[in-house]
Amino acid sequence: MSAPVTTPQGTDPGRTVRTTATKAWVAALYSAVLAFLSSLLTAVGGAETGFGSVTDGQWLTAAVSALVAFGGAAGLTYYVPNAHR
Repeated sequence: MSAPVTTPQGTDPGRTVRTTATKAWVAALYSAVLAFLSSLLTAVGGAETGFGSVTDGQWLTAAVSALVAFGGAAGLTYYVPNAHR
């Protein structure tokens, strides 16, 4: 499914607003960072442990969660049209 480039807005069917990728990139970056840091926080687990205790599998889980969040947020956010002003 591809995102619409222009979509009808409001009650005037002839009025369209161009969809840009800027909000999609911002949402994707924020979601990816949040997912990555949340996964690492879970892996570290406490104040007395450090990043040296994080296993390769936990690093991989954090990276995969960041990629999934990035792709999902970018696609979903870009698909939603901008509101007209």
